[in-house]
Amino acid sequence: MKRWLVVLPLLAVAPGEVRAWEPETTQTGLAEQAALSSTLHKRLVTLGFGGGLFEPLTIPPADARALIDALKLLSPSHGSVPDARGRQAALAWLAAGAALADLPASHGANHFYDPLSHQGWQRPDRSFTAGIADRVRDAMGRADIPAHGVPAPDWVTSKANPFNLDAFLLQYGKAVSAATPGERSRYMAAALVAAGAMMHVLGDLGAPSRVRGDEAAHFEPLGGGPDDLGSRFERIAALAFGRLGVPPPARTITRTHLRDFFTAADHTGLADVISRSYFSANTLPGSVRVGGTHDDQPHLVRALPALPARLNLMAATHQDGTTVRDAADTCLVRYHVEHDVLSFSLDDDCMLEQVTAILPEVAAYEAGLLDFLLRGELVVAVADHISVGGKGLGTGELVILGEDDRGVRTQLSTVHVAAGKASDQAVEVANAPIPASWSRVVAVFRGTDAGGEPLVAVGSALPGR
Repeated sequence: MKRWLVVLPLLAVAPGEVRAWEPETTQTGLAEQAALSSTLHKRLVTLGFGGGLFEPLTIPPADARALIDALKLLSPSHGSVPDARGRQAALAWLAAGAALADLPASHGANHFYDPLSHQGWQRPDRSFTAGIADRVRDAMGRADIPAHGVPAPDWVTSKANPFNLDAFLLQYGKAVSAATPGERSRYMAAALVAAGAMMHVLGDLGAPSRVRGDEAAHFEPLGGGPDDLGSRFERIAALAFGRLGVPPPARTITRTHLRDFFTAADHTGLADVISRSYFSANTLPGSVRVGGTHDDQPHLVRALPALPARLNLMAATHQDGTTVRDAADTCLVRYHVEHDVLSFSLDDDCMLEQVTAILPEVAAYEAGLLDFLLRGELVVAVADHISVGGKGLGTGELVILGEDDRGVRTQLSTVHVAAGKASDQAVEVANAPIPASWSRVVAVFRGTDAGGEPLVAVGSALPGR
């Protein structure tokens, strides 16, 4: 575990830090809601963690001091701080990963992706800093803001990311194959931390500014202190919903490739959907003079979202202006005419409507990502011998283990699985003799799926079942 649990800095907010959905509230709430709608509980029970999402898992502090110390800086009231033994429920370890994914602070710059430019974070240029308040500029000057970030779809598989896909697969496989219950508990907790962190990266793409090249929206003054900078949109989500109020997903998004949850060729990734559906603070339509002889059509920074062919300019002359709404009746943008100038804006109430519509969608994508990570399933049967079947497997290695009444697992057989050996049906790919005494048989496949995506597939059987 120490190979990938890097030393994490304090969880203090640095001046100009590129923050995401608030980690201890929105992000942990999204992770919890996604987990409750996923197959995680069932998978944990199948693998011997009888309490499922609420099974206590322990990472001894001596094994991962940096991780435990970082988690203790979180508020215990937010449900992701282990006790003195390093023990908390499986669901809490997932939430812990969601809370830690921004650390160190520079990693927050890797949670952006613009599907039009295919770029991640780009530091705002001088034209932006010249137009902001002195206190904001001073705060930015004290911060080490990276010039560029790794695009979010690439970050979840990047070797520079301590909570990447490889880290999850490594720990998840060991959570099945390790010899003792204590070892398996540590590895499963670590796997859930990595899964929660990847869900955080995906979830950040639900904020419009992160998928519309609007980095400047993350330097808005939010509070009384000069260093309290960030996204007003994301702060509204934290204030309105906290952690426990985050809405559940109405459905679970399914994809066959990891990257497709983020962005896809058919434009159904989370970044694709949010980018074309909402404006952000600095990608609003441009102001325009109306009633003149020249072109009075507002200039759109991007083709989508589109404005109605005809705006109600009469209503826009009222003191509070009027609103463009989308097909679901969510506020898209406010517009107002004053002194013959048509201008557009996003107020707090409009952004709150958008947050209310977006969060269940984000949770749906996160639930789908979690199910994707857990998608590998083996069928284990015990008759006159142990038989293991699987479908959709590519090339890899399959290990069969027997567990005795002490909970200790011993390897019974190892088989190399060649690509094409397993079909879409769960055909037998390995077998082993039955041990003299056993309380559970488990199997774990490490390799790729039929589509070439990295995969850990697992399965188990109990006596008489």
